[in-house]
Amino acid sequence: MSPPESEWFKVQTIPNAGRGVLASKRIPAGTLILNSQPAAAHVIFRQYRKEVCAFCFAYDRGRTLAVRENEVGKVFCSVECQAQWVLDQGDVGVAAWRELQRYVMLKRKFVLDFAGLAPVGAKPGLDVIRATWRDAEARRRAAMEGKGGKRGPKANANQSVDPDILGLFLSGLLYHAKYPDKWRDEVLCLAMDEEPYKSLTDLEAHSNAFAQLASILPAELSTSLNDNVCQVLTQAGSHNAFGIRSGSEDGEEYMGYSLYPAASYFNHSCSPNIVKKRVGREWEFSSARDIEVGEECCITYLGGDEKDLTVDERRTRLSDVWGFKCMCTRCSTEASR
Repeated sequence: MSPPESEWFKVQTIPNAGRGVLASKRIPAGTLILNSQPAAAHVIFRQYRKEVCAFCFAYDRGRTLAVRENEVGKVFCSVECQAQWVLDQGDVGVAAWRELQRYVMLKRKFVLDFAGLAPVGAKPGLDVIRATWRDAEARRRAAMEGKGGKRGPKANANQSVDPDILGLFLSGLLYHAKYPDKWRDEVLCLAMDEEPYKSLTDLEAHSNAFAQLASILPAELSTSLNDNVCQVLTQAGSHNAFGIRSGSEDGEEYMGYSLYPAASYFNHSCSPNIVKKRVGREWEFSSARDIEVGEECCITYLGGDEKDLTVDERRTRLSDVWGFKCMCTRCSTEASR
């Protein structure tokens, strides 16, 4: 398992900051140092399911896109993107999305709205998380037996359905099945949050989605459908997710999020020297200024908002969303005034 390699930078451990990206030679301003490649997993929120291209993430100011695949619950900005999506997913993937759409429509009166579950209970600890996922794995085995026709997961008939979590898990399971070596070498070496759930309801929504998938997915995905894969998607996403927004870099509409393993080693700075730009379904990272050898290459996790926020506002948002107190040069300087 190894992080990305580049002529421009190296990834190494940085004191009090985990792993980070350091310039291995002088990087002139405007240099493209990394292309993320497509995501290992992603989700377009159900609220935007008719407005965002399932292949290239194009968004046309809230307009419903013209090319639709109702059986799989996807829309596209062009027939070319539609064809590329079908090719990328393969027969098994298309069949899996079709079964998921059929399931969501069948259970539509139990589907959660975009706001999701209201947080109930304290943030669960490791013991509760492990017990909940053990129960989900038991329900998965029962569901797999039920697909034979004699037994079925009847106890889950009235269980809430979260299409966003189901979609995230399915995209990651398809990646795991298609690229097992990349999963091992790129996804599993990311920083993981062992306690990623904000509440007990959040934990239950994720474990329920895992068990629900077992009753609907094609047999070809049975090897990938295990609780470890789904837990990794949540644990890695907690620290490494990139928002899918309406602009090419950042915008007002937060339409979903994605996991890009190669791009997940950049640490945050409120005065970033790396500019990130989404180009279709990939991200490009370029130097905002000249960067000297040994200097850390940092992006902003605040989506451009850091320009107008005070140090307290920046630190509060970073703590709430990402779980750390920012000690970048800008914050340290402003806090000392």
